[in-house]
Amino acid sequence: MTTKKIDIVANLILPSAVILVTATLFVMFRPDAPAALFYLNLGYAIFLEAILFGYINRLYRKIKEFSTPFLAVFGIYALYYAITGAGWMLVYSLVLSRVFSLKIYIAALIVLTLLWIIISVLTARVDSHYKSTVDALSDRQRALDHYTRKITLLASRHEKLRAEKGTRYATESSNATSLDRLKWKISFLALNVLNDETARARLDAMLDRCEEIIEETELATGDNLAPLEKKMHRFVNNSVDEIDLLKSLTRG
Repeated sequence: MTTKKIDIVANLILPSAVILVTATLFVMFRPDAPAALFYLNLGYAIFLEAILFGYINRLYRKIKEFSTPFLAVFGIYALYYAITGAGWMLVYSLVLSRVFSLKIYIAALIVLTLLWIIISVLTARVDSHYKSTVDALSDRQRALDHYTRKITLLASRHEKLRAEKGTRYATESSNATSLDRLKWKISFLALNVLNDETARARLDAMLDRCEEIIEETELATGDNLAPLEKKMHRFVNNSVDEIDLLKSLTRG
C-alpha cells in the first residue's frame, strides 16, 4: 500500500468510521425520551474524536510560523484535553447528573475548553516568537557562510594570480596586501551585524569591488601590476576599517 493510500485511510476513512460507530452506539443506547444531555454528549464525543485524530493539529501545520516541537506539544495538550473532557462527560452522565444541573455540566465543559484554548494560544505565541528568532539566526548564518565562502574564493584566486604573474608586494610585509586579513575579518563577523540590510549591502559592494580589482589584475601586465597591488592594499585596509565601523554601529 502506497503512502498516499495509507494517508487516505488514516486521515479520512478511519476517523469517519470511528465517528460513524460512535454515532451508531449513541443511537442504539438512546433512551426512549432523549434529553438535551444525550445530544450534547453525542456532539461533544464527536468533537473529542476529531481532536484525537489531529484535525486541529493539521490546521496548525498549515501555519508556517509554528515549529515542529510546538506541533508535538499541542498534540499532547489536545490529548490531555480529550481525556479530561471524556472523563468529565462520563462522570457527569453516570454519577453527577442526579446531583448537578445541566448548566453546571455545560459550564465545566466551557471552562475546560477555554483553558485548553488559552494555554494553546499562549504556547503558540511563545513558539511563534521563538521560531522567528531561530529563522532570523539561520538566515544570518547562511549570509555569513555566503560571504565567507566568497571572500575565501576571491583570496585563493588572488593568490594564484600573484603566483602566475610573479608579483611581489611593494610593502614591508609580503602579506600586507593579502586578502587574508579581510577574509578573517569577514569570517568572524558577529551575526547581529548581518541583521542590518545596509551592512549586507556594503559587504556585497565590498566583495564586488574586490572582484573588480582581481579582474583588472588578471588583464594587467608588466608595470601595470604595481599600481594594482597598491590598489588592493588600500582596498583591504579600507574594507577592514569599514567592517569595524559596521560592527561599532551595530553594537550602538
